[in-house]
Formats: sequence, structure tokens, C-alpha cells
Amino acid sequence: MSADWTTEEAIRLCQIIEAEAPNFGGHVALTGGCLYKDGPRKDADILIYRIRQAKVVDWDGLFERLTSVGVHLLEDFGWCKKALYLGRPIDIFDPDDDGAY
Repeated sequence: MSADWTTEEAIRLCQIIEAEAPNFGGHVALTGGCLYKDGPRKDADILIYRIRQAKVVDWDGLFERLTSVGVHLLEDFGWCKKALYLGRPIDIFDPDDDGAY
């Protein structure tokens, strides 16, 4: 696995996260360069949005669960959460967080 992300790899990561996210109040959407541009990208940009029936996304619970599938939170800036998936960078966005990044 290279350090760069392909669209197919980013989609697969979204599928892995989506298998867990609804249990914590969220759904997954791919965004950024892996979706909008051709060729490999330096990171994968993923948006996790709140399920309408959920009051909040349980970020702590979600990241605890995602650790077991290889996603590790590095820094939480609120709206943007920096993480690694099997050592490769991902940005996870929280549209409900109104803080500045």
C-alpha cells in the first residue's frame, strides 16, 4: 500500500467506517481530492455527518471502535480531526462543529 491515496482506497475506507458509524450516530461521505481530482492524493478527506434521529455523533465511542480497524485519532481540532489509517493520513470533518479550524 503506497503512502498516497487512490479514490478506490478512500472509498474502501469509507465503507469500513460506515460499517461502524451508524452505531455512534453518524454516516460517512467522501470529499476532497480523492473524490474531485484525478490521480493519487496525499490524504483522504472524509465527512461524518449526524444521522437525523441522533442528537450527536458519539465521537469518543466511534474513534474507540475505529481503532480496532486501524483508524487512529492524532489531533481533534473540532471541525477537523486528524487521523491515520494504517499509517496513512486522513482528515475527518464534523459539520456539526462550529469551531474554526
